[in-house]
Amino acid sequence: MCRYCAGVRLRLWHQLFLLNALLVVAALGGVLLVQQQAFRRGLADYLNTLDRQRATAVAGVLARHYREAGNWESLRQRPRVWLALVGAGLEREGVVPGEDGPPLREDVLPPPRAGDPPPRANERLASPDEFLPGRPPPPAERPPPRRPGGMDLPARLILLDLQGRHVGGGGVLEHADFDVPIDVDGRVVGHLKLTPLPRLRGEEDVAFVRHQAWIAAGAGGVALVLALLASVALGARVLRPLQQVTDGARRLAAGDFSARVTAGGGEIGALAHDFNRLALALEQASQARRQWIADISHELRTPLAVLRGEIHALEDGIRPYTPAAIASLRGETERLGALIDDLYQLALADVGALAYRHEPVDLGELLREAAAAHAALLRERGMDLQLQLPDEAMPIEGDAQRLSQLWSNLLANAARYSDAGGCVRVQAQRLPASWLIHVDDTPPGVAETDLPRLFDRLFRGDASRSRSSGGAGLGLAICKSIVIAHAGSIVAAPSPLGGLRISVCLPRSEDSR
Repeated sequence: MCRYCAGVRLRLWHQLFLLNALLVVAALGGVLLVQQQAFRRGLADYLNTLDRQRATAVAGVLARHYREAGNWESLRQRPRVWLALVGAGLEREGVVPGEDGPPLREDVLPPPRAGDPPPRANERLASPDEFLPGRPPPPAERPPPRRPGGMDLPARLILLDLQGRHVGGGGVLEHADFDVPIDVDGRVVGHLKLTPLPRLRGEEDVAFVRHQAWIAAGAGGVALVLALLASVALGARVLRPLQQVTDGARRLAAGDFSARVTAGGGEIGALAHDFNRLALALEQASQARRQWIADISHELRTPLAVLRGEIHALEDGIRPYTPAAIASLRGETERLGALIDDLYQLALADVGALAYRHEPVDLGELLREAAAAHAALLRERGMDLQLQLPDEAMPIEGDAQRLSQLWSNLLANAARYSDAGGCVRVQAQRLPASWLIHVDDTPPGVAETDLPRLFDRLFRGDASRSRSSGGAGLGLAICKSIVIAHAGSIVAAPSPLGGLRISVCLPRSEDSR
């Protein structure tokens, strides 16, 4: 059985239902148990309070008897008088001995002494007034119906004289917790003590408690059924969105990245919202991957097609085998090799395998070297280079080779995509914890909608980024990977000069902060 249960996998709905059912049953059971215990204790306290009132009434009857008899000897000599007096006191409090309950028990009498006549069968308990001269018998009128309890009161009463000697009653003196002084004309002539009710023993009292327990159990059962029905409805309401998320996850796993789920409120709604964001990211990544493969294929096919065409022309004698033809072939192969090198660097950057050797370097010195290396290219295009750097050193922790590649790519990009006769300006300024470098160029600019995608691989925003300019759309992507590896940031924005501004922020070294 245990082996079978261990192999059963309960669904979340079943787990929630069982958990809720166990909690409700435990809560109801605890409440019913505490309620019944408190009810029994409260009822016992209530009955003990009534018995104290009855004991007070019995004490009044005993005081009247003592006033007329003058002593307790009649009770000692004739114990049945004790029962009669107790019965009279109980009748005053609405407890009728022998009616709707057992008669006054004779087992509370002391054992018979030697020489006493045996009791007669069905002997009536005499009225206390019958033992006093000149007293007529009491009327036979019955009082109103009795109140709860009182039937075993004589067994718990103890009458003591002033010397503490036992006069009547069958209670245990050590357990007595209620004492009623018997006062006759301002003089205490005895004490009536009462032993508390240890538990409910009357048939009517026990039946009343049992009836109340059944009522409470029935109410608890109804509450249990309602709670379980509510848990079913709540479980269906809560788990319906989760089922949608599960179905959507299966669609994503099957490659359907268009899967979306309806977002509601609360934590389930937040989960659905995050799922939709994940599905959108996967869909965009899938589209980018397909576009990436198409763009790479296009970039590799074009130089290969040129090479193939020129080689066939040389083989067929259409084009003469001259140094110019060889130079053209060399240019295409170098272009193809540069493209493959760029793709390889990006692949290494993606897997974190691109090697960086961080050491203290002067960023200003690297910028000056890159500017000097591109001065000839800018002069050929009739462009002016403005270098605005602080006089102080610009120390950072970084890889000098990769940073030189960063500035070289940015300057080459500005020279390539700006109109002839324009200007390229490089500015650097010191921030509290970093260096901010702006590379600005002149028109043409970039459309606002294309700025966020400039750092995407193989992206060309307009005709200016065509193959005639010599770019494959990988330069800015490589720049971004280098900046990120140096814990910096890079953004594109419109330039005050009318073209494009590339802003690079790199953290300063600890010693210069």
